[in-house]
Amino acid sequence: MPNRISDPRRFDQGSRSQLSEAAAEIAAASPEAQKRLLSRLSRRLSTMLEQGGEIGVREALRNPPSPSACRALLQALELALAPNDRDGGVSVRIFAMPVLLVVGGAPAARVSGVVPDAGEIRSLFETAGALGHCRNFGLSNALTGLGSVETIPLSTLHAISSDEQWDGLGRFDLPPADIPVTANQETVHLRFLVGAALTPGDAPGFVESAGDIGLWGVSLTQLLGRQLATQDVSLLAIPRPPRGIVSAAQEGWYVARELGFQLFLSNALRQARLSVGDPDVMITTSSDGAIRIRLTSPFDDLFDQTYVWPLSPADEFDEIVASIFAFLNDAKVERIEVQSTTETISDAKLGPH
Repeated sequence: MPNRISDPRRFDQGSRSQLSEAAAEIAAASPEAQKRLLSRLSRRLSTMLEQGGEIGVREALRNPPSPSACRALLQALELALAPNDRDGGVSVRIFAMPVLLVVGGAPAARVSGVVPDAGEIRSLFETAGALGHCRNFGLSNALTGLGSVETIPLSTLHAISSDEQWDGLGRFDLPPADIPVTANQETVHLRFLVGAALTPGDAPGFVESAGDIGLWGVSLTQLLGRQLATQDVSLLAIPRPPRGIVSAAQEGWYVARELGFQLFLSNALRQARLSVGDPDVMITTSSDGAIRIRLTSPFDDLFDQTYVWPLSPADEFDEIVASIFAFLNDAKVERIEVQSTTETISDAKLGPH
């Protein structure tokens, strides 16, 4: 059944840039050749960022020839933004930690996007042994949105990776993004904690040393729950491991939509089964580049709920479709219909933001 759904995204095969061509070559290469080609592309990206070519890099990311080429370009960009190892030197490494926030409660309530005591988070990482070889460690107190992370200048990130001075976080502004609360409904919101660590050039950075979330994940969930506690609001913070800026943005995008769909499906099925029985499910792809999962009932015209899963250029379509069907199967949903690309549905409910 999943193979009847077509990818609604349209990729331009006609006007490829040199970056797009190189990324497409990587996507089509053997595993043995990919490492060499990625290294070559990362050097080209590094040169472009040094010479003021950020616009060209971002244009290639917006208009890739395929999802696999987009992923290759993102991987090469992450390599280009990583500091070069230096024997005896140090480097500033910028990272971002996706945080999923599941909130619900009173109408018109908002959860602050400012973490009152970022120092407590640093102490938590230190106690857990997650700082590794970091000589200095700074963490913004802003829970910032995806848009702010994605618009951090790539040229600035590249320049920071070449420095040995401790002024990384001071070069860009990361505004906090408050979390709105929807009355009588739990919703998922994606935010990021961004930080910088000064690390010996030949030692693992914070991304590596904090990679085992089992060492600190539960403690950070509890800490954020306590610091962000708001009257008449339920809140669950789910941190993800730290990543480089590029990887964090892409991973955060995906996991927020996946968790958002799980929460939507659980709530919608509970509501349906308590009142009208098992719903009908219609899965469609639409011209705005999204998958829509619509739940309706043949017994109640008022029961009509839709979840919108927007697709980024790098998303793996088949994996997302398989994930959707797996959740439906686990929930024992039987009446499922699929339909290929349709016109955009303007009144559907959007996923996390």
